[in-house]
Amino acid sequence: MKICPNCGQEAQEQDLFCTNCGEKLDKALNIATAPEEPAAPEAPVAAEATEATKTAETAKTAEAAKTAEAAKTVEAAKTVEVTEVAKEQRAEEPVKNTADFARYTVEEKTGKGGVPKVFIGIVAAVVLLLVGIFAFGKNLLFSGLGSSAEDRFLKYQSEYFNGKIKSMEELGFINQETKEMTMVLTGEVDGREEINKYLEDSSLTLKAKTDPDKGSMQMSMGMQLMGSDILDAYAEYMDGVVGFALPAIDEHFYKGDYKTVIKNLTGEEVEEAPDLKKTKENQKTLEKLLKKYGALYATLITKDNLKVEKQEVSLDGLGQKFKGEVYTFTPKAEEVKAFLEKLADTVEKDKDLEELLEQGNYGSQINDAMGLGSSLPAKEQLQEFAQKIREAAEDSGQEIEDANFTWIIAVEGKKLRQIKISSNQYVCSLEIAKDGDKTIEQLNFKGGEGETFYLKNEYALKGKTLNGSISGGNGIFNITGLEYAIETGKKSILMPYGTYTVKDPTGMGGQAILTVKDGEKNSSDHELVLSGLEAYSMGLSGVKLNLNTSDKADITLPKGEVVDVSNYSEDDFYELGEKFAQGFQRIYMNLLGVTE
Repeated sequence: MKICPNCGQEAQEQDLFCTNCGEKLDKALNIATAPEEPAAPEAPVAAEATEATKTAETAKTAEAAKTAEAAKTVEAAKTVEVTEVAKEQRAEEPVKNTADFARYTVEEKTGKGGVPKVFIGIVAAVVLLLVGIFAFGKNLLFSGLGSSAEDRFLKYQSEYFNGKIKSMEELGFINQETKEMTMVLTGEVDGREEINKYLEDSSLTLKAKTDPDKGSMQMSMGMQLMGSDILDAYAEYMDGVVGFALPAIDEHFYKGDYKTVIKNLTGEEVEEAPDLKKTKENQKTLEKLLKKYGALYATLITKDNLKVEKQEVSLDGLGQKFKGEVYTFTPKAEEVKAFLEKLADTVEKDKDLEELLEQGNYGSQINDAMGLGSSLPAKEQLQEFAQKIREAAEDSGQEIEDANFTWIIAVEGKKLRQIKISSNQYVCSLEIAKDGDKTIEQLNFKGGEGETFYLKNEYALKGKTLNGSISGGNGIFNITGLEYAIETGKKSILMPYGTYTVKDPTGMGGQAILTVKDGEKNSSDHELVLSGLEAYSMGLSGVKLNLNTSDKADITLPKGEVVDVSNYSEDDFYELGEKFAQGFQRIYMNLLGVTE
């Protein structure tokens, strides 16, 4: 048994990280093998230790201080004894204890032909981790890893994927910093002038602005047709107050208290309104959760289920071989069961996760208000989710063992070259290779019925241009002719500058070219040109669409009279919705050239 040096929580011998706070346990106190530690005392000895502790607290001599330190060691040993007794009691009657794995009995068995129930818990937790990694692009999952085989198994994969995330951030595929944006879509066609007369001086505009410090968010959308404004919509959220307006349909600006509006529409009390000021705080909470659940995952990988060998490795998809270090992870049924039970306990009692879920649950509250379905409070959702994990734990563990689940990584010169996850029916692998200056990464999948699929990305940096191509397929449907030339260091709010080309793999001549470049007034143009369309009997030869974007948004507040909808009933909102619907119908008829 170990004691975390950061939070004092007990941990298992094989744990690499504290599952309570995520702290690395390389400096943890091992209370079972601590130097000069006495054997677990009987009850009388424990009583004497307590008395010794009291004496040490009042004594001021050096000898008394030594006595106090000895008493603390004895007390730690007593804790071990109490924990072991609790485990014995739990065998007869379930006892809740966050420091140990709970014991549960599953009555219903999973069908052998179906997907193991383990994925109910694992998939959701993995999604949480991936979202966090993509949100921050930092090595938050397995920080502070040491040099043990279990550490290296995690470290090689963590370093590779975090490197990919960092590259995507630097190129511009991931952008976290935009607080304002404006997007304007325009278009034209080749071969149909009757359509172009409507598209000229026509556009669709979307603007958005957030200010976390003020707890505000604004959005507006407008549509122009042949130079005339036919639609103008506005919505805002300002520190607990919602507002919306449709000036093209109705002259009023409707505003109301969020909690009151939701209560009137659903009949349910809302404890808290969305707090956009908590954005930074939520990011820190997510980092904490990533560290915690990363530590929990690490407990599943031990020296007993991880084998390391030096051998020749074949990258079958890329047709290469090399001599390297191979790590093979094969968890047993009881290990998976214990992990899932610990995951269930952690999720059920996780206040941080509950708070984040509440922060993301406001869309569900709106669905409730619109009659689109109801959702449980965050705490009940986590309890229900945890119970599903527990019910699946025993069966899932056995199914994973029976399926010969295996997770392999192969490393050459401390560089990851392969990840392979397989079972009796499926094999999924990632292969990484170098060919001169070119990097090749290929994802392969082989199913139980012999079906195969691959996706390959080849790229090389020449000067400041990243040139690459993507191909793949399954022998019937194939991906070919997808090429890109990215200008490193230049990007819009959506993606990096450059040229992206897709050609029709059937050879009929169709082609799509997306060019991202500078636009007017510090903006960016995303110009998509579709050509060769005459071969598809579409009645036109080409289409050109342009999406102009910028990181600024000039949003004008509605000028109509403010109407307080805080106390609107469900019927009142229904009547307002009918009014808006009739207005949209008029706009639609005008688009068709029909006047009332």
